[in-house]
Amino acid sequence: MSEKEEFDCIIVGAGIAGLLTGAALSRAGLKILMLEKTPNIGGRSRCIEKDGYLVEMGLHVIRYCKKSPTATIFKKLLGKKEKLKFIELGAAKLFHNGEWYDYPLSASAIQTTTFFTDSEKEQFLKVLSEEIIEADATSLLNKNVKEWIEETEKKYGMESGAARIFLETLAKFMLVSYGNLEKLSVGELIAGIQLGLKATAGACYLKGSWKPFIERLAEIIQENGKIRTNTKVEKVLIENKKVLGVQIADGIIKAKIVVVNIPAQKIFSVLDEKLFPTIFIEKCKNLIPTSGISIDYGLKKKVSEFGGSILSTDPFTMSIFTSNIDPSVAPEGEQLYTIFRPTPLEIVKNEDKANEIIENTEKLLEKMFPGFFEQVKWKRVLKLQMVDGAIPFITQHRNERPSVKSEFIDGLYFTGDTYNGPGTGGEIAHASAELCIRTIMKDLNLEFQK
Repeated sequence: MSEKEEFDCIIVGAGIAGLLTGAALSRAGLKILMLEKTPNIGGRSRCIEKDGYLVEMGLHVIRYCKKSPTATIFKKLLGKKEKLKFIELGAAKLFHNGEWYDYPLSASAIQTTTFFTDSEKEQFLKVLSEEIIEADATSLLNKNVKEWIEETEKKYGMESGAARIFLETLAKFMLVSYGNLEKLSVGELIAGIQLGLKATAGACYLKGSWKPFIERLAEIIQENGKIRTNTKVEKVLIENKKVLGVQIADGIIKAKIVVVNIPAQKIFSVLDEKLFPTIFIEKCKNLIPTSGISIDYGLKKKVSEFGGSILSTDPFTMSIFTSNIDPSVAPEGEQLYTIFRPTPLEIVKNEDKANEIIENTEKLLEKMFPGFFEQVKWKRVLKLQMVDGAIPFITQHRNERPSVKSEFIDGLYFTGDTYNGPGTGGEIAHASAELCIRTIMKDLNLEFQK
């Protein structure tokens, strides 16, 4: 690439938030260059093909479906002529004390589940109305889930324990955490529940998985720009507190805007720490990510008809038979299943302890689905040190994470799930992309629409 070639905007990293941001800015008329150090685009959302299966890097559903940031951005990119194809998930299931229950993720489901007694249903519907639907979630961002559950139990006289099990499981599920209830933000939890109740469906799956979506975003970027893989950015060039472009191995590329789509914990691999205050550096480096063990299984034949999220309480896991939702991701008559167990980072990094987690998870699977392992054709284990970039703790909720716009360098922006987009899990990356797009558009006096 010639040193003289200039771009309006360079995006460092081709993860899903970078792709969403780049596609929107490209459609706004900016000349985009996306630089990705690996051979593949999509980041943690990319898919691989294995023995006729289309397998993702862990669990990936779209929370809030047509009300999601993903759907909002795509609609503004392409208007009505091209729509995302969503497949709604079926009813959620809960495995608790060796028994299966319908897991209630809506007011109507609360009334029909056998998990609660009739009196508990009445109590819990009051909690849903008075403590969740009517709550000011932003005022509760600094309050932890453990304290809130204890206060709620006491206020409504819920003594059987069913409500506690339900709420603790919901918090772990929504906030993608193995526990840490004394650290998790109940404000983020309630905000997520409120959005889910307003959406037409709680969660959906993208028809055909993320692969065609990622490819479509890449096409849009390349309508008015370029994507280069296997290209490592050595440094974002800054002078007099203004972005000049980036340095790569074969030269300098100029641009007045640089969007860094790298987790905040690692941004100083391309940014000079000396240009930023200590408080910002510490905020970035100290963010704690979601981590865990994810196991994919290709099954020779169906072992379950469940078509929604599947949760277990002890140990806490979340899983899904993806091919029950979208049969195209597995060969005909076979089944794709993924189970994820949130796990502390120090255990994920320890081979012996991580293998113990895998063994215990597989013992749980045999209890959940007797005969499961007789049908296993192949399996893939991922020991993931970063699933979502920042667990929604009270110390790192949306208002405590770095902003998508640098306060210190003109023309420098950030996108991804470690920045201040709202959300509780995977949708943070998409929400931060939407916030980054709107911020850049406002700064350039452009409109965020096709």
